Amino acid sequence: MNFVAIDFETANEKRNSPCSIGLVVVKNGEIIEKVYHLIKPKEMRFMPINIGIHGIRPHMVKDELEFDKVWEKIKHYFNDNLVIAHNASFDISVLRNTLELYDIKMPSFKYICTMKLSKNFYSNLDNARLNTVNNFLGYEFKHHDALADAMACSNILLNISQELNSKNINEISKLLGVTLGYVNENGYKSSSTKGRIFRKSNKQPSRKNIIESFNFTAFKDEIVVFTGRLASITRDEAMILVRKLSGNVGSSVTKKTTCIVTNTKDIENLNREEMSNKLRRAVDLKKNGQVIKFLNEEAFFKKCRGK
Repeated sequence: MNFVAIDFETANEKRNSPCSIGLVVVKNGEIIEKVYHLIKPKEMRFMPINIGIHGIRPHMVKDELEFDKVWEKIKHYFNDNLVIAHNASFDISVLRNTLELYDIKMPSFKYICTMKLSKNFYSNLDNARLNTVNNFLGYEFKHHDALADAMACSNILLNISQELNSKNINEISKLLGVTLGYVNENGYKSSSTKGRIFRKSNKQPSRKNIIESFNFTAFKDEIVVFTGRLASITRDEAMILVRKLSGNVGSSVTKKTTCIVTNTKDIENLNREEMSNKLRRAVDLKKNGQVIKFLNEEAFFKKCRGK
């Protein structure tokens, strides 16, 4: 999956007052470049509420480049790329309004909003804010730092891509009922929600029924990582379940991981090229002496019941 995640912070209430931008470039599902710029707004007027959010003050940007000069350094990231942002209506509006302020030709690109994707995919969460979703995913970051927010935004789409086992943004868009928007010199179209299309299996039991018979210390002291889509419940529900059973959930395989759960039944006979990146990492760590349990879906539910 290839995309560029962006995030703007603004000096005041105007959408043409960016004071910082963060960009994260992802190629083939891997982050290959991180870009951050402080920006001197054309109108050097900072609102206290904005400063309170991002901590950027006038003296920090007074010697920085204005957006038109910064644009020369970053414009190649936008043309004919997929751009993503969390609450994209804000960030794309900042981009469009600031380009208009400097009378700069609009680039041409498609974009999608990870907040809208999150609302439909992580529908069990209280809200789809950037920090809420990433807290759920176990990803820590400094909120309202433009680069950190762009990283967090990319983390969401990469997780959704992995959980849906799809690297095609058009397929993800259709599954989750969130349309792609676009920007070009002739205008723009918003990324919008058509209503959730992705549905759980009718065979799936309710979460209440699932957890009633479980051992609530089944995952005590365990750090569990999931890879691949489960058949009987969503990964979201499985992660919640682990936490209810006294365990912790990791978003990636590390030296602290004690258990990896996969939808693959015949794990031992997989070729390396057939494994996900998480499985390969877990196998390597186990060869180096780390104690990691490999559980398929059936074994996972047995462990949930303390068997």
